[in-house]
Amino acid sequence: MKNLILFLIVSAIIGLGVPTASAENATAADRNADRSLMLLKEGNLRFAKGTSVYPNQTSHQRKLLAIKGQQPFASIICSSDSRVEPVLVFDRGLGDLFVIRSAGNVAGSDTLASVEYSMLALETPLLVVMGQTKSTIIKAAVEKMAIKGHMMQLMGKLEPAIRMTGILYPSLKGDEFVDRVSETNVRQVMRDILGQCPAVLEKVRSGQARVIGAVYDTDSGTVRWLGP
Repeated sequence: MKNLILFLIVSAIIGLGVPTASAENATAADRNADRSLMLLKEGNLRFAKGTSVYPNQTSHQRKLLAIKGQQPFASIICSSDSRVEPVLVFDRGLGDLFVIRSAGNVAGSDTLASVEYSMLALETPLLVVMGQTKSTIIKAAVEKMAIKGHMMQLMGKLEPAIRMTGILYPSLKGDEFVDRVSETNVRQVMRDILGQCPAVLEKVRSGQARVIGAVYDTDSGTVRWLGP
């Protein structure tokens, strides 16, 4: 009996899947923007240091979510880049994050609809719009590579960020310019969301939710926070 109690205590501490108030994604006490942001920052620090604990990735968590449904504590908009996986970057697990991905991290109609679903239906209190360094799709847009098909529409959505970056930082060239466009695009996507999703804007204004920007460094693994 003593051994069983000791096992349960240790399991709860190191995240082996024993259900606790802090482990079962967004419990009532955790579902606010400040708490959500703290969990993301702590998880990214572990990931960048190589000390990830991989919480909520057990069969127990999977079965719990199947029964209770999802209640993610944050929504993440990011690129479809294979080098960027938010669940790993923030050291989280099943049911923790509602991830919305698209090439170039742009705010198309599908992205906006997904944001409304996550913040209105699932009531996630925090939305993070996350760009990245060394983005290949943004580099292609900057260098005006020959494109066909639906890619033309995607590249068109990146053009405002490219133009604005050129105005604000006329001396930047090469990879530095591409990285700065990525950051400018994050701010553009945040404006698009708040400008085209009035219900989301109202939640932000009322203090029920928060929208912030971030940039993931594909080399160091760290996330730089840009603020609201």
